[in-house]
Amino acid sequence: MELALAAVAVLVGLVVLVLAADAFVVGAEGLALRLRWPPVVIGAVVVGFGTSLPELTTSVLAAVAGEPDLALGNAAGSNVANLLLVLGIAALVRPLRTPTSRRAGRDTLIAVAAGFLLLAFAADGAIRVGQGVLLVAALLAGVAWQVRAGAGQRLEVAPAATFTARRSLGVRLVVGLVGVIGGAQALVWGASMLATELGVPSIVIGSVLVAIGTSLPELATAVASARRGQPDLLLGNLLGSNAFNALGVVGAAAVAGSLGGDPMEVASSALAVVAAAAVVTAAVGGLVWWRGAVGRVAAAILVLLYVGSVPLLLAIS
Repeated sequence: MELALAAVAVLVGLVVLVLAADAFVVGAEGLALRLRWPPVVIGAVVVGFGTSLPELTTSVLAAVAGEPDLALGNAAGSNVANLLLVLGIAALVRPLRTPTSRRAGRDTLIAVAAGFLLLAFAADGAIRVGQGVLLVAALLAGVAWQVRAGAGQRLEVAPAATFTARRSLGVRLVVGLVGVIGGAQALVWGASMLATELGVPSIVIGSVLVAIGTSLPELATAVASARRGQPDLLLGNLLGSNAFNALGVVGAAAVAGSLGGDPMEVASSALAVVAAAAVVTAAVGGLVWWRGAVGRVAAAILVLLYVGSVPLLLAIS
């Protein structure tokens, strides 16, 4: 009975995620036009952070429940999935010509710095309350930098280009965001129950099953953005999500998990996933920004690299 219920939750979560994410991307595009902000700013701040709320909720709850491997695996595993699996699938759907602008470089720099800052804090085997607070503070500083830099670089769009009414855009954003979060939570709950019944280690559950589940909002919005010809929104979403995961998600989880007095422990297998996330963000994010394109061959390589990383994770866990 429990397995059947978990399977239903997975299927329902998938359907809700895809439909809600498409509505959210349309709302974000419309908001970018209304405010005349560059789509990359909307992608990094609004879409990227909004679709990372499932990771935040899951990791904080896991840390409070005394499951640091699940919390860290979810956040770091999602970052690996974002730039290998999600970006790869989106570019397979439609090859991407990505931005090489200063804004895109800024997004890449923030995401890379976030990944290595987390790695530095986790290297000694624990993340303490003060370090968690610093991670969250670094996230807020990055958001402020993005907003300030984007505020003076608005889009020049004629009024006729605003294709929906302001109220309709607000409804799309709210309904889409609620649907993304609710669908992701249903999917994660179902996948976690299935994995637990099979006796899979927590780090594998967190960095593979839960990470893929909580990355499905990014996947849905990335595919929708690729179909609509918005590679700048797509890349901004993924890089913003990675920065949010490394700083906001882990920082909040470390603070919540340390309320009892003990720091959040970082096992060697969890540290390996954190290191992999930092390296993948730097390598893939930097190369994509430098080359300015992701063709189908490169996309297939990214997906294969992700598939190949799963057996390696099983070996070290």
